[in-house]
Amino acid sequence: MRIVFAGTQSVGKTTLIEDLHAAFPEFRIEEEPIRAVARATGEPPPAIPTQLAERRLVDYGLQRLTAAKAGDRVLFDRSPLDAYAHAILSMEIGGEIDPAFLAELRPKVQTALSNADLVVFVPIEKGIGNQADGFRYLDESNRRRVDQILNDLLLPSGHLVEAPVMTVRGDRPTRVEQVRKYMVGAIRH
Repeated sequence: MRIVFAGTQSVGKTTLIEDLHAAFPEFRIEEEPIRAVARATGEPPPAIPTQLAERRLVDYGLQRLTAAKAGDRVLFDRSPLDAYAHAILSMEIGGEIDPAFLAELRPKVQTALSNADLVVFVPIEKGIGNQADGFRYLDESNRRRVDQILNDLLLPSGHLVEAPVMTVRGDRPTRVEQVRKYMVGAIRH
């Protein structure tokens, strides 16, 4: 089972993944592409996403998702979907991203997500703050905009995701329980 977690920064994705990994140690965790790419290139992410930066993130995420086979048990901390959402934001705020570049990325995002068995959207919730961790660049209004972009992309009308999409809400234990129930049911079948 390949589970992709999506959400804007500092909503609790990594914490949720770590909690699920503790409950299901047979799953492995794929770290956030932004961290892996920064480590591989030696370059921190740009303050405003560039075409080069977003292409690297999408290509890395695509490679990791397509490398996972149907029977693998993987928790993906973000995917090309998140990079795509940030690219849309970059275009909206005057970055170098343009519609042609988004059109180039879209099939890669679809291909990557076609390898997911479940997409878990972690939206902004009250009481979960924007914690700095060295990779954050969004102010609160842009953080909320990425949250809305992701929500819109995950709608059936977005035609990006074939897998079931689960939106988790509530406090930490409630979110864990929502995904845990789905995982237990899927593992049994």
